[in-house]
Amino acid sequence: MRWIFLVFFISLSAYGGLLIKPEEALKDLFPEGEIDKKNILLKKKQAEEVVKLSRIKLKSKIVTVYLVRKRGKTVAYGILDTHRVRTKNEAVLYILDKNCSLKDIEIIAFYEPPEYIPSDRWLSIFEGKKNREDIKQIPNITGATLSARAVKKYALKSIAVCRVLFGDER
Repeated sequence: MRWIFLVFFISLSAYGGLLIKPEEALKDLFPEGEIDKKNILLKKKQAEEVVKLSRIKLKSKIVTVYLVRKRGKTVAYGILDTHRVRTKNEAVLYILDKNCSLKDIEIIAFYEPPEYIPSDRWLSIFEGKKNREDIKQIPNITGATLSARAVKKYALKSIAVCRVLFGDER
């Protein structure tokens, strides 16, 4: 009886959830970087510019951004986006360099069945991408099309947020 309960509990806990904290993901990439989390409220014009650049309607004007600094200089940005995939949410950290090109993508939390989580190999294809044309060329994932579409869609939004908020710092 205990074995049945244990197998049932393990299968429930494997069905999505928090995978890694955003700060941990950034520390893995930038072990000597200083990480500063900010919740930024986009001004009306900024929100309009993000929508124009990304072609994605914003559900909120609040953006969670992680600034990664080395020796006082910003070297990267982490933009956390939470959105619905099919029926449940996922949280994705889009890590961009100081020129707003994608450096890495980390799935932070995923509540859909685990077989729909995009692989690290597929996510690595985004490295260096910085515009709609680049991202349109990335193929979807067979069997996880909705997850792939969501990651691609919100990658465009994150690039737009980076450009609008930090474009002048380059």
